[in-house]
Amino acid sequence: MEQTGKPTFETEQQVQDWLESVVAAEKLTEIIEGTDRVQNALAWSESPDFRPPFPIDYLTRLGNLRAAAHVLAALHSLELVSKNNRSISLEKGERLFVDLLYCARETSQFVLFEIKNQDGSAREAVSEIIAYEHEALNHTPFSSANDVMMVIVSRKYSTLLDHAVSGLNTWSRRRVLCLRFEDSAETPRLIVHIPAAWSAIGQKGLARTGIVTAVLSFKPSLELDEDDVHAVCSTAASLMVREAERSGGSGFAIVAYNHLYPRLADAPYEILVGVVNPFSFLERAQNEGFLVNSSSPVPDYILGEGRAEELAASWNWLACDGGAAAQYLSGYGSPRWALAPNWSGIRDIQRWRYPRLTLDRFVTPVSIDFWGVMGDYARDAVRHVERMRNFMPTLARPGIDWRHPILGVVLLDEIALEPPLIDGQWTFSALFKFGLVLGRFGTISATLRDAPPEQQRLLQAGAFWAEVDLINMIHEVGLRYLSAENIAEAPPPLSVAECKNGVEVFESVSAFASWFQRAFIGDAEKLLHAAFITGWQIYPIFDPQFNASEDNTCVASLREQAVSSARDWLKWSVDAATSGGRDADAAAKSIAKIFGELLPLDGKDRALAAIDRLDTDLLVERLLTGIPAIIDSWHPQLAHRLAPLASIHHDWDWYEDQVAAARRRGEKNPCLCVGAGGHIALGILPSEPWIPIVDDVTKEVLFSNNGSGSEIILVVSWQDLREGKVPALPTSIPKGFPGRKM
Repeated sequence: MEQTGKPTFETEQQVQDWLESVVAAEKLTEIIEGTDRVQNALAWSESPDFRPPFPIDYLTRLGNLRAAAHVLAALHSLELVSKNNRSISLEKGERLFVDLLYCARETSQFVLFEIKNQDGSAREAVSEIIAYEHEALNHTPFSSANDVMMVIVSRKYSTLLDHAVSGLNTWSRRRVLCLRFEDSAETPRLIVHIPAAWSAIGQKGLARTGIVTAVLSFKPSLELDEDDVHAVCSTAASLMVREAERSGGSGFAIVAYNHLYPRLADAPYEILVGVVNPFSFLERAQNEGFLVNSSSPVPDYILGEGRAEELAASWNWLACDGGAAAQYLSGYGSPRWALAPNWSGIRDIQRWRYPRLTLDRFVTPVSIDFWGVMGDYARDAVRHVERMRNFMPTLARPGIDWRHPILGVVLLDEIALEPPLIDGQWTFSALFKFGLVLGRFGTISATLRDAPPEQQRLLQAGAFWAEVDLINMIHEVGLRYLSAENIAEAPPPLSVAECKNGVEVFESVSAFASWFQRAFIGDAEKLLHAAFITGWQIYPIFDPQFNASEDNTCVASLREQAVSSARDWLKWSVDAATSGGRDADAAAKSIAKIFGELLPLDGKDRALAAIDRLDTDLLVERLLTGIPAIIDSWHPQLAHRLAPLASIHHDWDWYEDQVAAARRRGEKNPCLCVGAGGHIALGILPSEPWIPIVDDVTKEVLFSNNGSGSEIILVVSWQDLREGKVPALPTSIPKGFPGRKM
């Protein structure tokens, strides 16, 4: 088309008249450009082969895409109801002149159009269209966001307008479509605009302090029995979820059985509550360099003078439901709040070593529910049944949803914790941890099966959390087995629920462990093989409930084995750190981080001698997580030959925006990283001479593939990415993992 370079529509009325004529001619959907990109991006997010993350920038993007798709689908059979020559207010004297108001007769939905032709008037668009929406609701009370939709037509979308629309679509659940109007060519155009709503602050997931928790318990009236207390707590939790949903925050409520009842607890049930801490994000963003070039006074205030912790400590999040749950409980007894560790502290593997009574030793969840964005995430996971079958096959069964205690806690772990395998990589530490949790689960499950009824009641809490510790790693085993061409032998199912006694339980778990070390790891990877076997054998030394003391002959022997392995692994690491190889610097930094001056690296012989002098208690303490992390710094992950599979659609527009935003804030090497698990994420590569240079990130991008044992870095064009011409993109997940029945 010939470009005139000058707008031909000088007033908003001209744009409105043109738009009205287009609708009257039933050509509106024909002239809107970009609908296919919305559909492709949503197809990616809805694909059963895509496992969505939980960063806020992705969730706001998804909210805007879904809102746009809903409105676009309604732009048919439009009948004109009103335009700006007549007020839509019921009250005389009130002036509410919506530019265009239509009714979609096929679906009985109203569609409001607000047109902004001047740059300065864009800030008025949201306030006006919300006022018009409210007046429409005055005519049709109790209509939902699905019944009244909104369209903003504007030449430009300022930051203010982008953020406002995204707030409506994401947090208020409105349906607002943004169309950019262009008339510099012969024919005017309407182009779908997806607001860029979130400033990237490195929020791949929640920070370690991202979810704060508390326990709401109560002393029930004497006439209430156990079933009554459970019913009262369930109702209180439901009240909390429904009321807190209105506040705009995000959190969860778990109704749990307290095994300390009746001796040390007033009631058999209580409510464990958690919410997302909004003050937890900026500190990590600062540590990771996302705020270096920020000029915003908000992070300056929150992070200045230690205010982040003070604000979090004084934050009145316990009133998130307006006191509804406590008010209800007060009708049946005396409620009280007590602060608990954050969710990361509750789930940290280090809890095994605590001699005191940790929550996982006496509390068993019986139901869970979510609100806010966490609720959206949990329900979205369940409604995609094929995705559940692909990524959580053992939990994709009728009757198991986000309210089920096992699945609910697994989803909560996905939101709040680091994944059990970073980018799907079976590293030394991952294999060691898998051995630990598998062995511990086997012993606790076998003990529970043979215990008398009262002891079974007391062991329920430990068995529940042992299963939750294991289940995500079992899923990772299944995904790798299905995608690895060189693993021919199928795994045996973990059929614990079908076992008649403790012997059968441990035989089932042992059979799985034997398959894992034989077929999954193989004999060639000696050190990785040792990681799993050692974890599988020595888990009792980390948990006092297994009588981990020197007078226990069996545990004392396992402790000696653990100390010996720890010294050997440290000596291998010292060799890597002093060898001058590619990973020497990483190994040295990791050793210094874990041991500091206790293990000097100014000479190999001196370091080896220092290892022999390290205290045994210290070695056991650092063996749980620290020493395996040191091995990760220099030893390659477990590599399998992964099958090439068909790639799926991706929301490349979103990724392109993320990379451009990273470059604008000063990052030299933003890249797209493909992990061994098939996930794509935004990453930052170090400034090394061997890193390729990308001058224009709107045309090309660094592409890092870690889908096998080594990392490959390429420079690819966005066009090639959109056309699927780049190798090693995330792939479809084949089906058929036997899974387990716990």
